[in-house]
Amino acid sequence: MRPFLYLALLGLSMTACQQEDKFPSESLVLAESLADLPMLRGKTDYLASPFTTAGNQMYLVGHQDGSFPDLGWHIEGEMGGLWLHPIKLTDGFVMELSHSSDQTRCLNQAVSFKNYPIAGQHDFLWSDFDLDIQRTQFVTDSIPGLVIELQINNTGSVSFEGNLNFTNQIDLRPVWLGERTGMEDQADEVKYDQSQATWMAKDQGNNWYCVWRASLPGTESQPATCTPDTEGQGENAASSYLLNIPAGGQQVIQFYITGSSANQEEALQRLDGLERDLGRLFRAKRSHYQQVAQTAVLEVPDSTLANAWEWTKYASQWLRFDLPQGTGIAAGIPDYPWWFGCDQTYSVRGLVTVGMGNWAVDILETLLELSNKAGSEGQIVHEVSTNGAVFNPGNINETPHFISAAWEVFRWTADEAFLQRAYEQAKAGLVWLEKQDEDGNGYPDGHGMMEIHGMNAEMMDVIAYTFEAYEAAAKMAHYFKAEDLANDYIAKANQLKQKVNQDWWVADEASFADFRAAPKKALELVNGAIVRADTLKKPWSATDLKLAKEKIEAQQSDEISAYAFYHNWVVNTPLETGVADTAKAIQALETGHKYLNPFGVYVTGIDRKREEVNPAAFAALKAKETFNYTGAVMTLPTGVQAISAARYGQADLALEYLQRMLRSFSYAHPGSMYEVSPDYGMLVQAWNIYALTRPVVSHFFGIQPEVHQQKVYIAPHLPSVWQEAAIRQLPLGENQLDYHIQSDQHQIDQQLDWELIFTAPSGKKIISVNGTPVSENNQRQVVLTAKENLILVG
Repeated sequence: MRPFLYLALLGLSMTACQQEDKFPSESLVLAESLADLPMLRGKTDYLASPFTTAGNQMYLVGHQDGSFPDLGWHIEGEMGGLWLHPIKLTDGFVMELSHSSDQTRCLNQAVSFKNYPIAGQHDFLWSDFDLDIQRTQFVTDSIPGLVIELQINNTGSVSFEGNLNFTNQIDLRPVWLGERTGMEDQADEVKYDQSQATWMAKDQGNNWYCVWRASLPGTESQPATCTPDTEGQGENAASSYLLNIPAGGQQVIQFYITGSSANQEEALQRLDGLERDLGRLFRAKRSHYQQVAQTAVLEVPDSTLANAWEWTKYASQWLRFDLPQGTGIAAGIPDYPWWFGCDQTYSVRGLVTVGMGNWAVDILETLLELSNKAGSEGQIVHEVSTNGAVFNPGNINETPHFISAAWEVFRWTADEAFLQRAYEQAKAGLVWLEKQDEDGNGYPDGHGMMEIHGMNAEMMDVIAYTFEAYEAAAKMAHYFKAEDLANDYIAKANQLKQKVNQDWWVADEASFADFRAAPKKALELVNGAIVRADTLKKPWSATDLKLAKEKIEAQQSDEISAYAFYHNWVVNTPLETGVADTAKAIQALETGHKYLNPFGVYVTGIDRKREEVNPAAFAALKAKETFNYTGAVMTLPTGVQAISAARYGQADLALEYLQRMLRSFSYAHPGSMYEVSPDYGMLVQAWNIYALTRPVVSHFFGIQPEVHQQKVYIAPHLPSVWQEAAIRQLPLGENQLDYHIQSDQHQIDQQLDWELIFTAPSGKKIISVNGTPVSENNQRQVVLTAKENLILVG
């Protein structure tokens, strides 16, 4: 980036007073307007790590200390800053205060960071002049725009006279894979339009614009002395603003930034709307997030879980993308801000459980459209950038996972138009999937979730999700009265379930297999695993793997067999999907408990340290020195294990997994859980909503809706330490459920008179409903249609 650009701001008088509004409207001070919203404060140890403030079209990434260093690896050093996909607008900005005595203070060393659901805030001190400074960032939704507010409080007894330098680090550039769609980055130029008091930057070879203005008039300036050098072909554009703050006084200045990847007119219209309608935009976003908070409200005796529940709903909203390519959920920020098949199909299963069913439909519609544009014959894409460029047309697991996700979303929304499109995709997807079965044994071959070199055999997750897809497709076919096809699908599901328990169970390991392959392929993979174990200095894993290698070499047959030596988390997908026999599931849960650390489940079990079986050994773990994508513990595997335990009746074990996972909540970034526990990878990750909410709603409370039938099945199984728990204002199509459990009393209220099919918890009998004793025949299950229902069990 070139060092600086002078901006000639001729004819502007300097004043400390608020300039006459170009767009007369109510005054809005962000810092004051946020005061009564939920807030989480970051840790001092993590000030030099990323934060994000996001809207549904634009987001900002910088460091919690207020700086904007180059960060990210997908586009090396370019994943931070201000993004309006499919382009980046800026690398960030720099604010520098100067006193009339020529002393300066760069605002890049915040003493604290506070995160709100809709904004981020940095606190700075300049004790030499008794200044208490707050910098607030707010990103709007309906108009993509960033508002940066600086509130300077003079707490001393002497007035402060000086200047504020604002340096905007322009870097208009395309998203990852931009070159595949003709998006070639060129040098940027910046001009000042005095008539509109507006700065305008443009990529010289493209109609990409960034525009901004301030709430105070300024004058030309060199960039702040603390402006860092950054990657790219951008420009540093700087301006200066006079400050005169009396003792005990305050001054507020706001900056409005937006842009366009289409044309200058759109950028300027957005800028005018951003400044003019800031109050309305703020209230609308605040109201939306309040609605998010008030929907699917969880009340449990675990305050960490309840807090993480609320904030994980917020964090999902930070990843919402309403873009020309469609409405979706980004996989993660900062390095995966685009669409992934598996990330979306996991995420929607969590979103529906917290009342975001309509958005879940939009997400899957977008994924379907992107897959069809990629020339799919039923295959679901794996990874698509926001310019529409497809990086990976799809691993094998994504296609069946989409089918079951589509039915799950329909169960919660009854959106028949969506189901019709999903059904057509399901039929084509299963035809495509069956073609991937190279040897005709009923198991598709190819890559699943595990991105380990060479692991493209018959993969456990692919098979488990294929079973789930057949079941879902059968239900779709039955819904559309295609009974012959429904019978065919359910027969294939039943056959696959039998074969999984027969062919994929490795008795010596008390585990389902990582994969099935011929001995030659198995040797290739076990050799890779031995190298991995040796490289990571895991001698106990290497010893076990060498024994496994000897067994493979001793095999007299070339027949395909099942192998479990990586102990990848996907060995638990038969439990997640319910394909596992109960006896095998219980054994597998016990085996899976070996591959843990205090934050959850290892992605690859052989990566664990021997002593990590004991959480007490990790009280002082410094995770940054320990974790990366190799040897990682991640939220998704931990959530899958929680779901697996809960599905097979082990609610206490499921809660243990959730509590391990929640050790990552706000560990590094206040209000979210990192992709890799506790502080590596994406600081916000889409599938966390599935990992957290699914075991609670679908298994602890046991809520399984069939909205299209106006029925809700409820079979609770709370952890033993929860004597009281509730989920309130849970949307189920047009209905809404409030469910409160207190010891043996179950209060279930609904807005409409649907059928509620209530099954007593294991070991309990239904005693009475609304004070009326139930007959002996109904002591296990009752059907309720009243709007208020009090069930006593014992």
